[in-house]
Amino acid sequence: METETRPTMKHDVYIIGDEAISPLGIGSELNFQRLRNNDRAIVPIMDTHLCDHTIYAARIDEGYWSHLINDAPHYTRLERLFILALQRLINRHDIPVDGETLVILSTTKGNVSLLGDPRAAFPEQRARIPAMAAAIGRYFGFENQPIPISNACISGSLAISVARRLLRYGGKYKRAVVVGGDELSKFIVSGFDAFQALADGPCRPFDRDRKGLNLGEAVAGVYLSTVPVAGAVKISGVGSSNDANHISGPSRTGEGLYLSIREAMDEAGDVALDFISAHGTATVYNDEMEAIAFQRCGLSAVPAHSLKGYFGHTLGASGLLETVMAIHSLKNSELVPSAGFAHQGTSQPVNIITQPTQRPLNAFLKTASGFGGCNIATIFQNV
Repeated sequence: METETRPTMKHDVYIIGDEAISPLGIGSELNFQRLRNNDRAIVPIMDTHLCDHTIYAARIDEGYWSHLINDAPHYTRLERLFILALQRLINRHDIPVDGETLVILSTTKGNVSLLGDPRAAFPEQRARIPAMAAAIGRYFGFENQPIPISNACISGSLAISVARRLLRYGGKYKRAVVVGGDELSKFIVSGFDAFQALADGPCRPFDRDRKGLNLGEAVAGVYLSTVPVAGAVKISGVGSSNDANHISGPSRTGEGLYLSIREAMDEAGDVALDFISAHGTATVYNDEMEAIAFQRCGLSAVPAHSLKGYFGHTLGASGLLETVMAIHSLKNSELVPSAGFAHQGTSQPVNIITQPTQRPLNAFLKTASGFGGCNIATIFQNV
């Protein structure tokens, strides 16, 4: 006897809440207002626990947030930042912590700073990302174990994509909370320093005179649901591709990002993009690769910015943080300039936003790329 196979229901998924904690402050609205004021978090830092020379980076001051966490000694600094972001999202939106709530945490390196640190008050096992996720889950008593996502610098955007997929298909979850974060550590700084990828001043994404990136730290998150509310933003299309170009260098043809953008655009359908929130690390090869991918997709004329000149490169938080800021651009009908840009610096033109601009906005494209050739593109649209 043949059994009938029913197609799985596919739901639209919306972002109905967001949160951001960065060196510019606590809260998405405050962070966006600081961008509007052209405030930049990148400063010279001399800390021998990070590096033996001065670096330009963006660091969260513990003085204005560490007292907000209960049982602080039981959690690492990064775990406490995750907890604070999650707590603010849960409280603001009255999010249940029951079995119908999916929790996803994104990070590139997690508690890697614990490794080889004689000052560390936690066992080295806590440096494992699943162990970090489990500790955060225990704090809140989540019925579902938080799912960690770690895929280089697309981790934050990929976490949104994974949550969307799990909400769209199947009926196990009704909602999802996605939070991503990373902090400065000697491991991370030494790695980028060894690549000679760190700029000797504030970074200049897409600029002719760019010399490299600045590192930063942040935690940011979004609350997803299949039920739209006033002010919700729909995730209209997602595309992800790995071109496996190089362990650290991006494709010279932009192939992986090109395929990702095309996939996202095909899924989103006839959506006119009002701006692009680019990855824009300010390294020579990343910005060139993105410019080529945009040109291949016919997007060279679309206004674009990178927020790395404000926050630095926040690794596993970057896709989430920059998505949250772009959502607030939609809500405020304002294009945010790309800090540090003065002269066109890529072989293909990019329409870099240089001045705050008030205009109606409906949809944007967020791109991200990372080590190992990973790429992702996501289209968000006002409901």
